[in-house]
Amino acid sequence: MNRERLPAMLRCPHCGFPISAQTTTCENCRSFIPMADVAANSSVNRLMSLLFGRQLASLSLPDVARVLAWIPLVIGPPVASLAIVSIKVAQDPARLHQREWQGPALIAALNIALSLVVWHYAAQELGDLARSIGTGLADFIHGVRPGTTRRDFSI
Repeated sequence: MNRERLPAMLRCPHCGFPISAQTTTCENCRSFIPMADVAANSSVNRLMSLLFGRQLASLSLPDVARVLAWIPLVIGPPVASLAIVSIKVAQDPARLHQREWQGPALIAALNIALSLVVWHYAAQELGDLARSIGTGLADFIHGVRPGTTRRDFSI
């Protein structure tokens, strides 16, 4: 039996009417639904609950920085992690010597460096592939047979 996944449902805090997690107003009483109620039922929050055993809003700022620091090959989250750490260390320089802040900073910095290396080599490979395709396409358009070079080919 193939069941289609239904959107997550929650209840209006004003009248108790079942509402979709994607709505901002109740269909029954037209009351505004606070975004915190909607966010508490989001797929990101469910994933965080599954991974950490608690909701995203209950994670401490160092935990949020640690989660962001571990996202590979996407530069944004580790940079956000470093921004969080930098702001908190600027507010209290003693945090620089606390493991709960050092860990995310180190992981994010290493992740950024490794991601840049991977993206550098991927860009080189894609560039080589694009040049190879371009040369093959040019040869095809100009009628150069495989195994011959343009110098060997006379018009």
